[in-house]
Amino acid sequence: MRRKENFNYFDVLILAIGYSHQTAQRLIDLLEDYQDVTRKAREIHDLEHAADHECHRLFDALNVAFITPIDREDIYALIKSIDDITDLVEDVANRFDMFHIAHIRPEAKQIAQLIQKATGMLVELLTNFKAFKKNGKRIHELVMAVNTIEEEGDRCYRDSIKKLFLEPENVIEIITWKDILDDMENVLDACEDVADIVQGVVMKSS
Repeated sequence: MRRKENFNYFDVLILAIGYSHQTAQRLIDLLEDYQDVTRKAREIHDLEHAADHECHRLFDALNVAFITPIDREDIYALIKSIDDITDLVEDVANRFDMFHIAHIRPEAKQIAQLIQKATGMLVELLTNFKAFKKNGKRIHELVMAVNTIEEEGDRCYRDSIKKLFLEPENVIEIITWKDILDDMENVLDACEDVADIVQGVVMKSS
């Protein structure tokens, strides 16, 4: 009888955050080369769908597991926050498509760059997390870096909202852009959540 292979939670978490990073990169492309918006939003949706598959694989394994490498609550919280990142990036892309945004505000490009940077760091963070007992120092550095990016994103978001409401634009444009900026800021919050969960697991094991 063939022996059942062990499920590697860390590898699936790395795959999932990799999809988050890919969607962030596609969002940059959408904003920097603002054409074929529907097609680009659909490509981001396809990545989100592939990421969902990894999430479901992890949930299925978690539901039947007797022993897990770290607390199952932490595994669940990690995959949920990673899934939030990817879902929210897709939401941002869809808003540009659905709302027929005519032009891209420079603040959106700035926050998108921060999202790309944060998700890239999370890929490295979760790769190091696979051997977290020996990579504690590097993990701490990456967590602090993600937190710093999130703080920069908060400042950029606040400045963007202030500028939005000071400019003589129509109400519909203000509402649509506020929704977009809210979602982008929420992406960075979800990135920080992932980093903080990883830090918590490392601290509990020390």
